[in-house]
Amino acid sequence: MVSGHHILLQVVPWAQQQFLLEVSKADESISLAKTCLIIALEEETVAYIETSQGSARTSATASTWSLARLDALAAEVVDTLTAQNPQLAAEDSHTPASAFRDLSNPSRAAFKAIEGSPARAATANATSELSAQPFRASTAVQDYAQHFPMQVLTAVNSVLFGRHGYSACNRYGTATDSHLSAVLESGPGSCAALTVLYLEVCSRLGLSLGFMVLDEGRYCLVWPRSGEQQQLLMAAGEACVVDVYGKGALLTVKEVSDLFDISEEDLFAGSSRRSLLAALLAEQQHAHWCRAVGCSPQPAFMTQLSAATAVNRKVKQLNGLSIERATAAARKRVSLLPGDMGIQLQLALLCYFSGRYGDAWLELGSYIEAVRQLQRAAGVHSSHGGDSHDSSRVAAGSSKPDPVSAATAAAASLTGAQIITPAAAAAVTAAAATVASESEADEMQEGELADVLLLFEKLQLELMMGGGSA
Repeated sequence: MVSGHHILLQVVPWAQQQFLLEVSKADESISLAKTCLIIALEEETVAYIETSQGSARTSATASTWSLARLDALAAEVVDTLTAQNPQLAAEDSHTPASAFRDLSNPSRAAFKAIEGSPARAATANATSELSAQPFRASTAVQDYAQHFPMQVLTAVNSVLFGRHGYSACNRYGTATDSHLSAVLESGPGSCAALTVLYLEVCSRLGLSLGFMVLDEGRYCLVWPRSGEQQQLLMAAGEACVVDVYGKGALLTVKEVSDLFDISEEDLFAGSSRRSLLAALLAEQQHAHWCRAVGCSPQPAFMTQLSAATAVNRKVKQLNGLSIERATAAARKRVSLLPGDMGIQLQLALLCYFSGRYGDAWLELGSYIEAVRQLQRAAGVHSSHGGDSHDSSRVAAGSSKPDPVSAATAAAASLTGAQIITPAAAAAVTAAAATVASESEADEMQEGELADVLLLFEKLQLELMMGGGSA
């Protein structure tokens, strides 16, 4: 008989694989709810394995590990709309919300044998429930949503924030605030998690929403759209968007522009699903990092995850499990947004703090290479219109072999190794020195770059000596 602990150990790699499969799809094909539940499943399972403090789930609460809770919420909104508009009731043939309420009904195979650990719930229904087709409102309701988005959003707000009490967590440092399963069960959630909940319920009603991730992922706003066309919500003659974190309140576009320093054009350009998922993971990473170093989670008082923190040895001791979870969140963010240099640097730093010096060295080398490429691109751009001597110098410079690429490629085969050859280290050091001597990229401050290079050289020396405490 397979033990519960053995099942738990199998859940984590399964969840990691499912996450990568989901985010490998085209952006519009990524299921936000499924991906968020997979992320939460891995997090809670690891916590249960490592600390035996995972929350026990019963058959009544296990619906948070499936899409059934979201389906039930959407069905409640449909019931609310049909109560307000009797003509919809005659045309609507959806399953009533009451059919979703008895989620402990033994006839539902998804909720069998799930008392106890989260892994039991996951293994009972993950493959079937997470791959099932979600609830969809009738054609009549979907048409109504397209023509009367404000009325539908009002009903959604009433069900989610009024009846069920979903609300802003208004705090930092609690990773479960970004676990969709925990938010569905308890109510308070991060802005990204509540936005996913809102988007998923509205999509089941046939109401497509655009959204924008703001304030480095800490805030999100949504609005109706039809295809590529935005359906502006109007109030008192002004265009508005929906503040999900504010219980569905309306903000005028002018207010948003003033608050977040963003133009109307940039606002309605919208964000990708990958960006929203990366924002959710950023909240988890932030919470785990602060717990790992034992600092305040308030942004103004926290110990910053930066090269300066590493170089100046500001971190005296670490919580091992928390730094591992912060690193896992950063890896997922990199897989979602592989071109984001800021996330790549954070992953490199978390690898360093978690003691994976070889990985940190490789990630920093790749980061320095990317900075150098930006600097070269900026140099080529600035040379346009200049004299022929400058142009030929830039062209000649761009034709030189890239030592960072060569060294990084050579070191890539050393996965898991803790010793870097002197030749490879020297090649990357030369490239790093070149970066330091060139003009800075727009987003790289001089002090930050110097700290990155110093940490890189420190790691290189440590690895050449065979590892140890960096």
